[in-house]
Amino acid sequence: MTGVVTLSVEIELGWGYHDLDHDGRVSEDRDQEDVALDRLLDRCDELDVPFTFDVVGHLFQERRPAYDSPYPDGWFDGVPDGPDPAFYAPDMIERLKRTDVDHELCTHTYSHTLCSQVDPDVVAWDLQRAADVHRAAGEPAPVSLVPPRHSPPPRDVLRDAGIEIVRTVGYDRESKRVHKLRRLLFEPPPPKAPRLVDGVVETYCAPFTTLTASSLASGSEPPLAMFRCVPRRLRQRLHERYLTRAVETAAEQDSYTHLWCHLHDMANDSQWPPIRSFLGTLAELRDRGAVEVLPMVALNDRVRDRTGETDRQSDDRVVQSVKTP
Repeated sequence: MTGVVTLSVEIELGWGYHDLDHDGRVSEDRDQEDVALDRLLDRCDELDVPFTFDVVGHLFQERRPAYDSPYPDGWFDGVPDGPDPAFYAPDMIERLKRTDVDHELCTHTYSHTLCSQVDPDVVAWDLQRAADVHRAAGEPAPVSLVPPRHSPPPRDVLRDAGIEIVRTVGYDRESKRVHKLRRLLFEPPPPKAPRLVDGVVETYCAPFTTLTASSLASGSEPPLAMFRCVPRRLRQRLHERYLTRAVETAAEQDSYTHLWCHLHDMANDSQWPPIRSFLGTLAELRDRGAVEVLPMVALNDRVRDRTGETDRQSDDRVVQSVKTP
């Protein structure tokens, strides 16, 4: 039995909150996020584990260029035009490109655009700009998209923009507190295989972060109040077991799991130990043939190959699992 695992990290930094009344999610001068990324990439090089990094397009640039923006009025209020490490991070992009492991640079849109809340023409313009900055950095135009806040974009816009795979929420939120607590601590989302739907592959994730733990501090934010009375070391052990169980279940069921978080979530010393240990366990399971680790771009090829849609000419009737023989 072989499972398939995808690991994705959203690199949005200040763009993730520029339209909200949140402040302080990203550390001063981005110091902690740089540390978090360096130790993650070093661990991946050590273990040969590939990630999908979902990057906001403006981070490829030194500053916001002049353009006729199609965004709603006020969208860029509070965004600095000039160099600011929380909003412009070409050095971080170069760090991603220098690794031994072939990580994927996926798009998280150009401006952290909420795709279902703006006109489709805005989404189309945004994805074109994202493709342009990837090419300018010597990267191929992305075929993978993680929509900000999982706000679903129109499928025809995705197809026209060359987006072939999208990460989307595949599980309902728990309505009862006790169920939510159990899901966050003990029960990772059950395996759910990706599908080709309307010409775009869907890879399914939980509505909450799973690679990092809600029971631990998220960046500079404290853990959820319900967990603070539990010793931190116990919470770390529980999360390491949570991650391992997600992968083991995918292997047992010959299926698929997608674990994700934001870079700033893991930018502290609480989140890193269980992630570091889990990556070692994941590499051992891979080396034993229990799982494969596929970034979204490779997962896209796998699904399309197994549905016979290798020429990218979609038959909208085709809806198949990644594990279909």
